[in-house]
Amino acid sequence: MRAAAFALISFLALGACNPSGQNAGGSDDGIFPSLVGASYRTEANITHEGRTMPLVMIRDGNRLRMEVATPEGQSIIVSNAETGESFIIATAAGRTMAMRTTPENQQFADPALSWTTEIATTSTRTGSCSVAGESGAEWTRTENEVIKTVCVTQDGIILLATEGGATTWEATRVERGPQSAELFELPEGVEVMDMPNIPGMAEALERAKAAREGQ
Repeated sequence: MRAAAFALISFLALGACNPSGQNAGGSDDGIFPSLVGASYRTEANITHEGRTMPLVMIRDGNRLRMEVATPEGQSIIVSNAETGESFIIATAAGRTMAMRTTPENQQFADPALSWTTEIATTSTRTGSCSVAGESGAEWTRTENEVIKTVCVTQDGIILLATEGGATTWEATRVERGPQSAELFELPEGVEVMDMPNIPGMAEALERAKAAREGQ
């Protein structure tokens, strides 16, 4: 269970910094689109350090929810870029806990964070693309001698991202539309812990599991 808690950090953490300063234009006008203007639900696969995992990402402007299925179980991340708050929610042995995170402590990020204003302005539109039944524009940039590309729709939904020719993000289904505010809130009565207390969270989950198994 301790490994599961740390896995949440290394694979699921989601940046809370605000990419909303991006240009609000669309791909068709030659301006990199805003990535925080749409409301949608997308299913995708993420690849990190050779490991691929399925996820569901739900966005409503600056509010974001990510549901990730890891070998240790499902975890949820909710983030609000306007308030700077971000939480990882995990359930074990019938007990739900939320861990408060910060951008500095996060290792795996929403793909939008790799294409913020300053970075996006250094990219070049290199063609058109189509992924998961959606059409978009392909943008390319070179960072530390590594070529990075992104396929993004005109309304700012990232469909595909690559680094050095390897796919890091690939959408498999996109559904646009309003998203319930409850999706971006912590469950009622959930216990909240700060990032420095990761061991404490792991131990608490272990104790809850042991107690349950001992019944």
